[in-house]
Amino acid sequence: MPIRNSAKAIVLHEGKILVNRCSSRFGEYYALPGGGQRTGEMLHETVRRELLEETGYAVVPQRLSGIYERINEGRSDENGHKIYFIFLCKLAGEARRSPTETDRFQIGMDWIDIRDIRHINLFPRAIRDNISALVGYGETIFIGSEKDR
Repeated sequence: MPIRNSAKAIVLHEGKILVNRCSSRFGEYYALPGGGQRTGEMLHETVRRELLEETGYAVVPQRLSGIYERINEGRSDENGHKIYFIFLCKLAGEARRSPTETDRFQIGMDWIDIRDIRHINLFPRAIRDNISALVGYGETIFIGSEKDR
């Protein structure tokens, strides 16, 4: 099973956090914008590219905020083993382009009040459950590993 690096962004603006709204056979959920690293691409380049593609916003990564690992043993493809690199980012400006390449399950994007984030279906839950630490700590934290069988 190959390992896939995924660069995700926590983008805060005026007390709100940017999230992708998604829908799958499991129902509606939210995810941080971002995605897979390409060969030869630095992680900070990945997060900037992915945010522009999925949301239309240009961002500036401020720091690597957290790392999370997930293994789904039921899958043998590139999504079977992911390592999430979560960056705290700021908007490069308030101008927004049209998204050019959304995720497969993405149906939109929303700005959610940061105080409400623990009450929404944000995937993976480890990110939701650790959002205050990911935003508040000044150092990179490891928020855990998860293995689905």
